[in-house]
Amino acid sequence: MKRKLAWIAVVAVAGLAALALRVVVEGRAALAEGDEAMAEQRAADAITAWESAARWYLPFAPHVDEAYDRLREVARTRKSAAAWRSIRSAARATRGLGQPHAEDLAEADAALLALATVDPARAPAGGDPAKFSAWFGEQLAKDARPGAGSAALAIAGIAAWLVGMVLAIRRPGWRHAAISAGGLAAWALGVYTT
Repeated sequence: MKRKLAWIAVVAVAGLAALALRVVVEGRAALAEGDEAMAEQRAADAITAWESAARWYLPFAPHVDEAYDRLREVARTRKSAAAWRSIRSAARATRGLGQPHAEDLAEADAALLALATVDPARAPAGGDPAKFSAWFGEQLAKDARPGAGSAALAIAGIAAWLVGMVLAIRRPGWRHAAISAGGLAAWALGVYTT
C-alpha cells in the first residue's frame, strides 16, 4: 500500500515538474521573441509576445516579472494603450484564487481611464466627459470571470471526483461512486456560476 502511494506521489510530482518546466520554457521563449521584435522596432509584436510571456504564469517564475517590466516600460514611455491593455489582459487571465500582479492591474486600469478621457474620439458625440469617465471606469472594474468562491468550488469538486474514482477503483461501492458524482456536480456548479 505504501509503495503504491509512493509511486502515485512520484508520478504526480513528475507531472507537475514537467508542467512547470513547459511553462518556464514557453514563457522564456515568448519573452525572447518580444525582445527580438522590439530590437527590430516592431513594438506591436513585442507587446503581444510579452503579454504571452506574462500569461505563461507560474509563481516566482522570473520571465513573468520581466514581461510585466517590459510592458510597463513601453506603456509609460510611449503612453501606449495597447501595452496597458496587455498588462490588464495578462493580469486578468492569470487570476485564480488570488490576483497576481494586482498592482499592475490597478495601474493599467487607471492609465486606460486617463487615456480614454483625454481621447476625443472615445467620448460620445456631444456627451458629458465626466459621465463617460464614470461609465468607462465601471466597465474597467467589471470582471466577467467567476469569483474566488466559484473557483474554489470547482477545484474542490475535481479533487472529490478524483478521490472518489480512486476509491471506487480500489473498492467498488455506492459511497465511492457518490463521492465521485458529488465531486463532478460541485465542479460543474463552480464552473457555471459567476
